[in-house]
Amino acid sequence: MKRFEFKDALYIKKGKVLPVANEEREHIGFIEKVDISGCEKGHGFTFTDNDGTTVAIGIQKRGIKNLLAATYLIKTTNETYTLKDKVGNSLLYFCVEGNIDGKNIRVEENWSKEVEVKVDHTHIATIRPADFSFHTIILVEDNLCESSILFAVVVLMYFMYKIYKNESEFIEDILFD
Repeated sequence: MKRFEFKDALYIKKGKVLPVANEEREHIGFIEKVDISGCEKGHGFTFTDNDGTTVAIGIQKRGIKNLLAATYLIKTTNETYTLKDKVGNSLLYFCVEGNIDGKNIRVEENWSKEVEVKVDHTHIATIRPADFSFHTIILVEDNLCESSILFAVVVLMYFMYKIYKNESEFIEDILFD
């Protein structure tokens, strides 16, 4: 597996750039916080690789009907994809499913508090969220290209996971305090 990492922050402001580096500490792209049309303010991010290709992800604006289950919009230059919280599972742990370029994708939290990404039931990546060092580590299969949309989605799903964790902690505090 190939290893990538970036230094996270407690709060990312618009305009702040988080470089993503490979095992040799070479920057392969960067992450930015952005506003995305049709998405909740403050819940949009982009990954831009060294070739200038940008993939954006954000949480679609929610209403009463979809308050508990988020829809994630993924935008490239030519396409828009959607992933959704798996109803039922998302109340207990982070679990997102959808389809990108005809491939089924599933992103879910495991018992070790890591996030696993599976495409067509094959494990392709593991995201190890930042600890006290604030270094987030991403392990991906050797055949996953850094300029692919799937790689960008893997990198960006970390931020959707962070938003989910913050919101679920908030709801838990309200319910159990």
